[in-house]
Amino acid sequence: MPLHAVAYVSDAIEGIETSDIDQILRAAMGFNKVAGVTGVLMFDGRRFLQYFEGPEDGVDSVFQRVLNARIHQGLRELARDKVEVRHFARWTMASAAVEPDALARLIDLPWEGFALRLSVDGTSPTGFAALLDAWTGVSGELEPAAVTLGS
Repeated sequence: MPLHAVAYVSDAIEGIETSDIDQILRAAMGFNKVAGVTGVLMFDGRRFLQYFEGPEDGVDSVFQRVLNARIHQGLRELARDKVEVRHFARWTMASAAVEPDALARLIDLPWEGFALRLSVDGTSPTGFAALLDAWTGVSGELEPAAVTLGS
């Protein structure tokens, strides 16, 4: 069964609290597990960047929940495509708080699907390659989901 993935960025609603995000994450982890979806969520205090992957029907179900979520607005899809392998297989939804400049750099890179290479111009990584790099430790392996947004 082919895997699919979605990456998007959105703006948090005014007055969002860390506890709100934690509650959404707990619910998402349970839903994603049932849907067979894994991924990551990054938050800089005002914007979200989320990537998730799994079977097409699971990804579609999760994306519908994302579209209906009341904690954000102005959702912009960065990429939607098939993927060859799961990149975040261990995490139903890992999360991390990031600096606004770091998130802005990720968002501003070219999102040409989920390529693991330099962009078409050959000078910068794709947004997805930079996303993977942001979650990769010094060992070259994806870091365990030790950090959460609020708790």
